[in-house]
Amino acid sequence: MHLVLLHGYLLHGTGSNIYVANTARAWSRLGHSVTVVCQDRRARDLSFVNEYVGPGERIPGSPPDEGTVRVVVPFIGGLLPVYVLDVYNGYRVEVIPDLSSREIEDHIEWTAGALSKICGQGVDRVLANHALFSPVIARRALQKHGVPYDVKIHGSAIEYVLAPHPQFMKYAVEGLKAAERMFAGSRHVKQRIRDLFGSADEQLELDRKLFIVPPGIDPDTFTLAGDFNASRDRFLEKIKQKIDQNGSGRRMEQTPVPTGTMPKEYHGKLVEASKSYDQRAVDADLLYRWPLLEENEPIIIYVGKFLAAKGVGELLVLAPTVLERVPEARFIFVGFGEYREHLEGIIRALETGELDLALACVRAGGLVTEVDVKRAFRKLSAEELDRITVTGALDHEALSDLLPLASLCVVPSKLAEAFGMVAVEAAAAGVLPICNYHSGMKDVVDGLVDVLPELRGALCFDPSRFFEELPDKIQIALSFLYPNGFGNHERRKEVGRKLRQFAVSQYSWEGIATRLLETR
Repeated sequence: MHLVLLHGYLLHGTGSNIYVANTARAWSRLGHSVTVVCQDRRARDLSFVNEYVGPGERIPGSPPDEGTVRVVVPFIGGLLPVYVLDVYNGYRVEVIPDLSSREIEDHIEWTAGALSKICGQGVDRVLANHALFSPVIARRALQKHGVPYDVKIHGSAIEYVLAPHPQFMKYAVEGLKAAERMFAGSRHVKQRIRDLFGSADEQLELDRKLFIVPPGIDPDTFTLAGDFNASRDRFLEKIKQKIDQNGSGRRMEQTPVPTGTMPKEYHGKLVEASKSYDQRAVDADLLYRWPLLEENEPIIIYVGKFLAAKGVGELLVLAPTVLERVPEARFIFVGFGEYREHLEGIIRALETGELDLALACVRAGGLVTEVDVKRAFRKLSAEELDRITVTGALDHEALSDLLPLASLCVVPSKLAEAFGMVAVEAAAAGVLPICNYHSGMKDVVDGLVDVLPELRGALCFDPSRFFEELPDKIQIALSFLYPNGFGNHERRKEVGRKLRQFAVSQYSWEGIATRLLETR
């Protein structure tokens, strides 16, 4: 079949970008011809992309070869409508609520024109991503071709635009009502769709058309570690290569912690400091700061954006409590975001013992709201400080060798998540995920307990007590994985194999991609 993925953004990074990239890769592996319509001007550099058509270039008159991926980047006038403000090089970026009606209609018309040309080649099915604006683009482009389309609804458009700005519902309803099927990644997203579109249920036929199909993982990307030292060395070699390719990431000596007192003012200073380096590059000095990881030192890893909503600040503030109970543990924070310098300020405070600095950092921008910082705070020794490392951004290529070295992966998001993708990736790598038990993450936790009921005591099931219980749960989980001490890995490896079997059997991308085509 010739299948088209419609996505208004990139094919690298996080969230829906990764979803679309992996769906394209999986469909091509299944032998389909795949066209991706997106705005990733770097797509030609991706290993799974076989052909690239840039803005203004002629779209070929025939479909891609079977088993290959063609990326088409339509001309959109340089303006990229987004749900949450972020940096997209080469574009003028505006959040959707700030756009005029003319700007919205132009964006829809330009993208629909490209999609219509592609469908003139002979397309079997289109999968539009997000509730805005891809479904309405598909509706307007495909109605004259008779090509069916489905919609994968991700969380961002719902939470950041449609819920707070209902004037944009008309675009979503226009696009969704003509879709054959709609896919939610979790029970949480399905319920949010029902809540949001309840008044339009008669038009949308949600009972008939809405299905749960979760995102997936690539079993070849995240695997069990095997030899610990070999994986560690491969990771460091990849980091060296990435720094050689792009050395514009953060350097500690070039980014001093700003001073400030008023939370709003200080937040602005910290955010401004985070703009002095490339947030999406690995830290340029990481190799000089990287500790020598040992297999008998359990690693607790966080992977995600450095945002207040993600709970990363709470996890860092609780690290001293965990290190007091489990001195052998190590914390690694992988990610990027506007709160990076807030985290660095907290680490500086833990080094100097300055409670006032820690309080200023956690109050700035409301980073920490769920932990009593005064109670948790204490000055760390040099040995303890060495057990907390922040890496900056890591792509899946580098993360694939680091993640399997961890014993635990903490997913502490305070606000709703469409799905617990990081938790599934951790499980595929044999790493036990400890998730806040709400929204889309509940699906993963419930699935884990179904197949591994012995894990129940190590997991959290009351989101109102998650951070209060987290140090205890980490200690319980490590005791469960290492009943005979951290030098004995027999239980951890046994559990790791079961975690991987769960992740691969339930969430393999090729299985998910097949379900997207077969669900009725």
